[in-house]
Amino acid sequence: MTKINITIWTYVELAVSLWAACVLYIIPLKHRPNFRMRLGLATAGTCAVAVAAVWWKTAFPAVTVPAVVSMSGVFLLSCLFIYICAAMPPGAAVYCAAWAIISQQIAHESAFIVLRSMGIGGQLSAIGYMVVIYAVIYGMAGITIVRYMPENGVYQVGPRQLSSALFLLIVFEILFGFLRSGGGIPYPDVRVWNILLIQCYCVLILYLQNTLFKKSAMKQELDILNQLWHQQKEQYELSQETITLINRKCHDLKHQIAAMRAITSPEERDKYLREVEDSVQIYDSIVKTGNEVLDTVLTEKSLFCTASSIKINCIADGRQMDIFDPVDLYTVFGNAIDNAIESVKQLENQEMRMIDVLVYVRKQFLIINIMNPLGRRLEFDGDLPVSTKARNGYHGFGLKSIRYTVEKYNGFMKIDTEENIFSLKILIPIAGKKAADRTERR
Repeated sequence: MTKINITIWTYVELAVSLWAACVLYIIPLKHRPNFRMRLGLATAGTCAVAVAAVWWKTAFPAVTVPAVVSMSGVFLLSCLFIYICAAMPPGAAVYCAAWAIISQQIAHESAFIVLRSMGIGGQLSAIGYMVVIYAVIYGMAGITIVRYMPENGVYQVGPRQLSSALFLLIVFEILFGFLRSGGGIPYPDVRVWNILLIQCYCVLILYLQNTLFKKSAMKQELDILNQLWHQQKEQYELSQETITLINRKCHDLKHQIAAMRAITSPEERDKYLREVEDSVQIYDSIVKTGNEVLDTVLTEKSLFCTASSIKINCIADGRQMDIFDPVDLYTVFGNAIDNAIESVKQLENQEMRMIDVLVYVRKQFLIINIMNPLGRRLEFDGDLPVSTKARNGYHGFGLKSIRYTVEKYNGFMKIDTEENIFSLKILIPIAGKKAADRTERR
């Protein structure tokens, strides 16, 4: 088995540079509570391990440690360091640690090549140069990989991506060990260049792998959104037919009641007819906004709210809603009001079970604002709240579907939860329809 016999200085360099690499990758991530205390404890633990390694090397200079043992220990220590400080699952911490180790190794080999080419061999004289070289390499990683790979402060890593990344890392580490031990190459400089080249290949392959998995996840999410869109289209068509039928039946009932009242008018019969007529009024409260699609979805939700003891207040100018495709409009309002209904249904105080819907135009922007009281504090994943209910296998896709639809029209969506009020605000330029048409054609 390959053996390593490194100096105390190398232990110190490894500990400091790997600590810096881990901190570099932790900075843009979501931090755990008491982050500074955790970082301090993790740093103290790293220093303790480094001191123990130096003591071991000093006390037992003739004993060498197998490379696989030392590398496994370094890797596990890096995983633990990142997991303690960053709010992420263990698998994501392992993936992040793999990137930190590769970055540290590239910086180390680059520093070795530069110092060797400059003829600098003394440890003290080399420190300044090494700090600069490490800073340059880490800085390049910081503005590229470190900055853009996490999504909303978290590495979204599945089992397949993690296992394939670990497999690549193990393969490349075996190659590193082979080259460090000589690898049949008699020239040290050539070996170092080969090691650096292989490490760069490792970074490239890991980055491509990350990009491919991200695109695959985006495609799956888009497929689900498209499937939801078609389901909502069918639901809209069914709702439109239902409300049309209700209108027709209510209209007929009114005429029948009027005819019965004209024929006879005993007090009891008149009282009975008034009760029947009042019960029919719920169906006659069809929302009229100036847009047929908006009328359909608001009426449908209004009927459900009335049956569920939820008060819905609507002030909507639907005349500007022609910028929307009918199904897109149904998707936005259907999902938004469904989320509000689901939230207020959990409130024990029935007086708080209310939903406000505002639709108006201001300065060439169509503004949609849907608000409802909150009964609990929401947890957020990025800029979207975490859903608490799995529904039809599309857990958490309601707000994603709204955002995806709004972005088709060059609009944007904002969520606020101040003062225990959930507020979903959507702004869309009046010219958004043209932009959406161009998007569809592409």
